Amino acid sequence: DLFQASLKSHAKGVVIAGVGNGNVSAGFLKAMQEASQMGVVIVRSSRVGSGEVTSGEIDDKAYGFITSDNLNPQKARVLLQLALTKTNDKAKIQEMFEEY
Repeated sequence: DLFQASLKSHAKGVVIAGVGNGNVSAGFLKAMQEASQMGVVIVRSSRVGSGEVTSGEIDDKAYGFITSDNLNPQKARVLLQLALTKTNDKAKIQEMFEEY
């Protein structure tokens, strides 16, 4: 699948377009966590038309994920690309998503 192909291509970060509050299936959540533990920056975003993706149902800090806040997946991808040119620090990248 596309996620695994991204990891095999040594992607530094991946934006996940989930449902609702950026949620995914339990099996995919495990794959995301494993990627995060390997150092890949995982950003949770949502396919819905409006609203914010927040840490709620999923404990993003515990999993090592970034929430896209109010950015849709396309905008989150651009910000992640820019952020990764400056840092790999997940806390700093989360701050960028909260600011922009």
